[in-house]
Amino acid sequence: MKPDDIGTVPVGDFRRYLMEHDWEIVPHPNARIQVFEKRDSDMSDVSLLLPAVDNLADSNPIVNESLNILAALLGISAGKLIHQITGWDRDVLRARLFRLVGVENSLPLDTAAEILANLRQFIGDSAYTEYEPRRAFDKAGGVSRDFVHHCRFGHTFKGSFGITVESPIQTTPMLPLEGIDPEVPFERRVFERIAIGFNVLRRSIATDSIEPLLSSYKTGFNANMCRALSDTYEAVDGRRIEYDFLWSPELASALNAEWKPLIYEGRAFEFSRAAALELERADEVPESVIEGRVSALKSETPPGSDEQQEFDHVITMFWERERGIRLRIRVPLPPDQYIRACDAHKEGRKIRIFGVPEKQGKFWTLTRGRDFTVLP
Repeated sequence: MKPDDIGTVPVGDFRRYLMEHDWEIVPHPNARIQVFEKRDSDMSDVSLLLPAVDNLADSNPIVNESLNILAALLGISAGKLIHQITGWDRDVLRARLFRLVGVENSLPLDTAAEILANLRQFIGDSAYTEYEPRRAFDKAGGVSRDFVHHCRFGHTFKGSFGITVESPIQTTPMLPLEGIDPEVPFERRVFERIAIGFNVLRRSIATDSIEPLLSSYKTGFNANMCRALSDTYEAVDGRRIEYDFLWSPELASALNAEWKPLIYEGRAFEFSRAAALELERADEVPESVIEGRVSALKSETPPGSDEQQEFDHVITMFWERERGIRLRIRVPLPPDQYIRACDAHKEGRKIRIFGVPEKQGKFWTLTRGRDFTVLP
């Protein structure tokens, strides 16, 4: 079988990995070559060759062959072995895009930019959900921004267009205390939340029910994560996405043994969208008062025209959902109230209206509006 073309791995990293896993250097007459053997094991008759120095012109084929041999002995892919050698201090999320037919090694630039923006949103929302597990939230806090800044954009990989997101983790050993589980780093918990969410999504599809997604928001996906994930799928223009994880070998994960890559396609998109809507709806808001100045006006038809509908006219205001948290909210108005709102906007006067805010997609809209008033 022809060895995989798996790229360049620093010889020093490979040498360190072998020494840490009880491989020993044995004498060899060629000073340019190091021979590694593993004694007292099932691999006692196997030798691996590495260049003795890092800068030999022909070192890459030698390293490549030893990597393929070792990966076959361990029963893992060459890619996972490379991660164990070079990515020992980080978890990795891989998103591989592919069409049903053919191979694709590049994407239109606009498509790639939109995918990356949505994936960035998904990872940031995941971090904020881990920090504050809620069904839905209007705006992610600084935790989201900090975690996105912490993550790194890794190498793409061959075969299909692939995106790699790396999350360095704290691997410093901690003193174990009897009866107390060691603290799992936040960075690992975020990626485990994503993996749990994918597993729950897989179960929802298998049982043809979104209930598992709705009941697992405290440990898996919430509405924001579901929506960002489905937005990413919409951006790939008919491609499928395979999500996979590589976990840092320095920090054990209970998910490592049970994890399988998930292919995100039409059914997964439908379930994610439906779960997002239900989770947002479950986060209901009681009737509220919206008071302040109009920040924007929008009318599809002129007020008073024969073509107008009952609610062709929408104003935008700011709503203080919680203390210190102000959100934009759309307020549909009938024609007579919209005209009064236009006059109030021109005169810089405030208005007041009561109603029930509802999340509709990405935006808040006031429903069941009553008692519209232009304040003195």
